[in-house]
Amino acid sequence: MAVEKAAYQVLFHEGPFELRHYEPMVVVTSRESDLSGGNGFNQLFNYISGNNQESQKISMTAPVIDSLEGQQSTTSFVMPKDFQLRDVPMPKDPALMPREIKARQVAVIRFSGTINLEAINDKRAELEEWLKKKDMKPIGAMELARYNAPYVPPFARRNELIVEVETAI
Repeated sequence: MAVEKAAYQVLFHEGPFELRHYEPMVVVTSRESDLSGGNGFNQLFNYISGNNQESQKISMTAPVIDSLEGQQSTTSFVMPKDFQLRDVPMPKDPALMPREIKARQVAVIRFSGTINLEAINDKRAELEEWLKKKDMKPIGAMELARYNAPYVPPFARRNELIVEVETAI
């Protein structure tokens, strides 16, 4: 069975880079996370497995999104597209918070491999350089989007760095 992915439209594509329009989406975010995919991911997985106020199981979607802002990163699970914010079961875990991300345009660099700070910094530099060349201004924090389960071999993984940009098109 295919995993539902966050809906977007590609506006422009160039090599590993894309400019996309994302529709609004509902996410549940863990305030406690790190790039190893540890605590925050586990809290969120327990939440979609039924550890919520309604004991409702929720389908896994992709990507899993990590905020890369400052020392405190967060991890978010995208809720299935039929969920509105009012439909999301309240978490039992106080470290989890449902929220809506508004429609937005984002710049993306897509890559495979294992996630570590060196890989993220290299891809961040590439994306920032591409944004300069395209005269696009980033807004807010860079995000890491992961699309695959941990058992997928690194060469086959789909990873992306995403940053919202001022309306470019």
